[in-house]
Amino acid sequence: MSTNHFHVLAKDGLWVVTLDGLHVRTCGSRPEAYDQAVAKAAELGSGEIYVHDNEGDLSWHETVPREPDAH
Repeated sequence: MSTNHFHVLAKDGLWVVTLDGLHVRTCGSRPEAYDQAVAKAAELGSGEIYVHDNEGDLSWHETVPREPDAH
């Protein structure tokens, strides 16, 4: 099974969620866009979410469903 790759990116003062390069949703804030990416990943069964800052640099990466701590 292939992995779904989501990106949360700033664009023109808004936040865009993409899935494998295709537009999924445009949101008014990064937290809203992140929540939408998590919800869509859960709907699809899994996903890798890459959240970027205003400049496009990666802020953090998360796997859905969340992996148990390896510690």
